[in-house]
Amino acid sequence: MSNTLSWILVPTMVAVLYLLRGAESLPLFDAGPHVQNGWGESIRIRHLYTARRFGHDSYYLRIHEDGRVDGDRQQSMHSLLEIRATAVGIVAIKGYRSSLYLCMGSEGKLYGMHSYSQDDCSFEEELLPDGYNMYKSKKHGIAVSLSKEKHKQQYRGKGYLPLSHFLPVISWVPMDPSGDVEDDDYRFPFNIDAKSVIDSIDTLGLMDLSNYQKK
Repeated sequence: MSNTLSWILVPTMVAVLYLLRGAESLPLFDAGPHVQNGWGESIRIRHLYTARRFGHDSYYLRIHEDGRVDGDRQQSMHSLLEIRATAVGIVAIKGYRSSLYLCMGSEGKLYGMHSYSQDDCSFEEELLPDGYNMYKSKKHGIAVSLSKEKHKQQYRGKGYLPLSHFLPVISWVPMDPSGDVEDDDYRFPFNIDAKSVIDSIDTLGLMDLSNYQKK
């Protein structure tokens, strides 16, 4: 009986040790730039695209090194963002070039900050029925918008703010340009093909894209 048991166990143990040794040599799952940059878990590296109704004006959310937040007409290194989930439905947004976190003051004013504040730099990410995302301050309950301050005041309490619906889109900007290169050298044409760059859960292409230029 003991000889039979040994005949079964020895090959099994050898197989287990072989698998464990092989597992040590496997690369870590999703061990990409987000891990190297200190996030510690998978994040999305995207541009946040928004447009006025009928697409008359459109912008990419941009965070400058001095903390200013505005919109860029085209993709640039300053509009490249790291979007990380910090809790279920909650994200932190960080400028890839500026290394500043997107934050919001009590009146809805956007600004960049070096240190992450859970109160001021956390946003509820909501997928809207039309396929857009809305990012609302967890603390202040105000949506992220690239509208001017006077427009924010006019629309307060009257529904969605203009330029507050965003599409996370794939970047066409080289993430590590060599040498001292200005953003203008890495611009992407203004008229994007939404169907080809939208970062959406609609993997089967069932969404109606006709409304993507109407917010």
